[in-house]
Amino acid sequence: MAAPLVNRLDDPHYRASAVRSLMFFLLAAALILAGRLFYLQIIKGSYHEMLSAQNSIRLQIVKAPRGLIYDRNGLVIARNRPSYQIAILPTELKNPDELMEHLLRMKDATDRPVFDSNVVDWSLQRARWRKFQPLVILEDAPFDVVAMVGEHQTDLPGVVTVVESRRSYPYGAAAGHMIGYMDEVREDEVQDSKLDAEEDGTSPYLRGDRIGRKGLEKHYEDDFRGKDGVRYVKVNAYGRQIEVVREMPQYKPVAGKNIYTNIDIRLQCLAESLLSDTVRGAVVAIDPRNGEVLVMASSPRMDGNIFSLSRAKRGKEWARLALDPARPLNNRAVSGGYEPGSTFKGVVAVAALQSGKINAANFMPRACTGGYPFGNRVWKCWDPRGHGFVNLVDAFTRSCDVYFYQAGLMLGMDRINKVAREFGLGEKTGIDLDEERAGVLMDSASYNASYGGRNWHWSRGLILNLSIGQGEISTPLQLANYAAGLANGRQLYRPHIMHEIRNADGGVDEASHPELLRNIQMTDAEHRILLEAMEQVVNSPNGTAARARVPGVLVGGKTGSAENPHGAKTHALFICAAPLGNARIAIAVVLENMGHGGTFAAPIAGALLKRFFEHEPHG
Repeated sequence: MAAPLVNRLDDPHYRASAVRSLMFFLLAAALILAGRLFYLQIIKGSYHEMLSAQNSIRLQIVKAPRGLIYDRNGLVIARNRPSYQIAILPTELKNPDELMEHLLRMKDATDRPVFDSNVVDWSLQRARWRKFQPLVILEDAPFDVVAMVGEHQTDLPGVVTVVESRRSYPYGAAAGHMIGYMDEVREDEVQDSKLDAEEDGTSPYLRGDRIGRKGLEKHYEDDFRGKDGVRYVKVNAYGRQIEVVREMPQYKPVAGKNIYTNIDIRLQCLAESLLSDTVRGAVVAIDPRNGEVLVMASSPRMDGNIFSLSRAKRGKEWARLALDPARPLNNRAVSGGYEPGSTFKGVVAVAALQSGKINAANFMPRACTGGYPFGNRVWKCWDPRGHGFVNLVDAFTRSCDVYFYQAGLMLGMDRINKVAREFGLGEKTGIDLDEERAGVLMDSASYNASYGGRNWHWSRGLILNLSIGQGEISTPLQLANYAAGLANGRQLYRPHIMHEIRNADGGVDEASHPELLRNIQMTDAEHRILLEAMEQVVNSPNGTAARARVPGVLVGGKTGSAENPHGAKTHALFICAAPLGNARIAIAVVLENMGHGGTFAAPIAGALLKRFFEHEPHG
């Protein structure tokens, strides 16, 4: 039987043993604690220091400013504006339910909720697997909302304000199709850009970045976007930035390059005002001496500013544009396909003079009586009263179809199309835009290839239509360059919008120069005849384009009224150049479903010419 406990406590040997055991236990515990402290602070000290730094130091991408777009006079036509985004940083979240409650209680000056509950809830759900990506809960936030978020920062842990740059077009829809627009980068573009960045050293796109989608914004995307920078910033417990950590590596952003264009925004805005949104069509103006594009307008218009709005507003506007039957997103100047109508008679006239079969004084075998019998039908002239016997200049001036029916039969389409290609018709010009259409020149081979499946086959009767511009397809840009070639008479240049690309320091990285497309095979005598015919169209009492006259300036041109398979009225066309003999501007106007070119298209060109020569010496 064990001794009673009281007797053991009275035993001095037992008490000494118990004290030794307790001292040993305390010593062991102290050693274990010291070892643990040594392990955490010494052995793992750098590791935990790094973790601590990561909690207070944040990697920050510094977006490179996108390059600006200027007109030929140095006016900014595309710039950047600051845009405030309210976002959630998942790594900073503490109590999502409490955060949501605080956010949904916030009201603006009109007592409306600042945040959409669906957007906030969706972002908090995504935060579970998107730990390191800011999740935007309010785009393009007004400054008063930004200030409100800052005031309530202690109640909103994990909520930050991100400032990003969005595109702004100060002239609104003016030149909108040519400038283009920007939109958010797609996931596949993000991934592709990472591979490209490894090869050429550029910074990759990140989710939420914007990229050029159309026009100059797309074509010169690599020049505009620059290269993003990197820095580390110290933040407090509420996510507010305290200071930049100078001790850690930093890379300054490289600003995008600026594009100086050949566009004259004064003329551009005038052209836009003359083309109301109820009219479908395009206006293009080119300098015949070098191919510089001065004006490029397309109607209905498209304002690129809508693509810088918040996601909800942007989606609404996009749907409106995409569903509009007038197709306002299409740049009709470069992608609209139109039959050239009687403007094509300039090609036939040049081919006739070059052939030696027709000269300026010759009459055709048959007079114009309002129609021309060929095959089993009578091919009508636009004027049922007829024009009688006319020579080349008079036929061009009065746009006599019967004269050009006979000229086409004498020349054949191979010869006519050869000249058309000299003037850039039937193929892309190579302008610095990505949406250009090639157009069509029809001959026996292309006709049979296109329509053989319908059991339609080439016949000589088709030459009659083609010789008056019914059957070919051209863009307004091609027609403007064709007018430039008629006026120049020697060279045809590639149309181009970019004049210079300058870096952020103002240095010229790239400059455009006149690029020869074709040498035009015309003698001086032939060119004089053509210029006389063009001048008579505008200035003769028998001409069809009197409304394009400009006091003190010698204007020449050609009207056209092209058949329209989709409406009762013809398309109205007019091409012109001035001053004849030393042309500095060539214009093409195409208006869908409007009627006669002289009535509707010529006055628009006349107004542009008047404005142009108000600021240019007539010479």
